[in-house]
Amino acid sequence: MASGAGRRSVAETRQLLLRAAVDLLRERADQAGDQVVAAALAHVRFTEVAERATVLVRSDASDPQARAVTTGAIYNLWATQVDFQVDLLLHIADLQATLVPGVQESAVRFRQARDRSVPLGEVLRELVDELERHYRQDPIFRIELGFLIGACDPRVQRALAHRQEASFASTDRAWQTLLDTYELRLRSSFRIRDLTTAAASCLIGFTVLSFAEPPGRSDPNDDEWSLTARTLKAVFEAFTQSRD
Repeated sequence: MASGAGRRSVAETRQLLLRAAVDLLRERADQAGDQVVAAALAHVRFTEVAERATVLVRSDASDPQARAVTTGAIYNLWATQVDFQVDLLLHIADLQATLVPGVQESAVRFRQARDRSVPLGEVLRELVDELERHYRQDPIFRIELGFLIGACDPRVQRALAHRQEASFASTDRAWQTLLDTYELRLRSSFRIRDLTTAAASCLIGFTVLSFAEPPGRSDPNDDEWSLTARTLKAVFEAFTQSRD
């Protein structure tokens, strides 16, 4: 980011404004709940984005007198509110697609668990608990659920498809890394994307249901396990087998 006294590039300005808008969305989702989820993007106005971007610039530069961001900067990038909202939707999709750790991070994590003789089931339990906790706490995830209401709009469809493909591609690699680490393979006719799709459906579905009764249901046979983790473990076992 350029300093308060310098001139921001178009790319820097775009990232700043999108960052400011995401800040507003997070804040409002926490404060206003379902009303914001139902019409999340309609609540983000150019004047408010400019004001929040100004706060971010001055905070980043540690300069309370840094030049303010104006709505004119926004109109230089997006001709209309709708154009901005579509770009914001794609930006949020990119942010959410990074939930799964990178392949290198996954490889280190799984290898360390294997070297400590941690059973595969425990690795899955910890991973699922971590992801489910993130989804429950992340206001942007709740906003994303609101996007499903408008999924008949081709622009929303494109953004959701973009988010899903990026997320699934990363998850594919993470699951494959786990299989390789624990010397497993997919059962005949299954593909890694099948495992990813089934696991994501399980995780997201349980998370949505948990909003009604947080923090979610425990396995009645073992309260150290969530029902989500137990179900995903069963899915994993149904899709995979030993390489022997």
